[in-house]
Amino acid sequence: MARPLAVFLVCCALLAGSALASLSQQAQGDPDVKVVLKRESKPIPYPVVYEFSRTVGQGRVVKKRDGEDGKLIRTYAVTLSSGKPIAQVLLKEERIEPVEALFHMGRMGYPASRGSHTRSQVIEMEATAYEPSAGRGKRATYRTSTGLRAGYGIVAVDPTVIPYGARLFVEGYGYAIAADTGSAIKGNRIDVCFQTRAEALEWGRRKVKVHIFRERP
Repeated sequence: MARPLAVFLVCCALLAGSALASLSQQAQGDPDVKVVLKRESKPIPYPVVYEFSRTVGQGRVVKKRDGEDGKLIRTYAVTLSSGKPIAQVLLKEERIEPVEALFHMGRMGYPASRGSHTRSQVIEMEATAYEPSAGRGKRATYRTSTGLRAGYGIVAVDPTVIPYGARLFVEGYGYAIAADTGSAIKGNRIDVCFQTRAEALEWGRRKVKVHIFRERP
């Protein structure tokens, strides 16, 4: 595969050289026209990746590696007439790949398959705790608004802020899925589900950081 790639790169270089020569030829004989090189560099944001780790405690997130932006560098031949650009040809394009940032997270929470997650955003939210049978006793169905069974790792959200089905990591709690809602859950509020009333009371109400992951392709 290396030979076709090398041929392709040589062809690109020849075409770029031909274009530059053509522009230079057009500029000859006209003192107001000249060809200059222009270099543009655009950053490529680095992704933030999370992986489960057995060495990280419940509800904890630990940064293991800093990320570094990549770069997309383009070099152009620009024809100027009386100082104003009138034509432009792309001569070369270079891409420096970004280095992803890496976080490790505790495994406790909603069951998840192995593999990594890419972060979409982090939101500070007010989190309250609930136990799914509270106030219902034997009439409790343990069913969420999406049909999943309520339990540890299920959280209630405002679906206009966090969509149903989104995978999350709630600091202090663990890995979770947005699968329920409630009349009091509006804006940056979240309810985290516990198996027992005692656990829910111990959690109470607190400010937390919620790491929201991108949907897997």
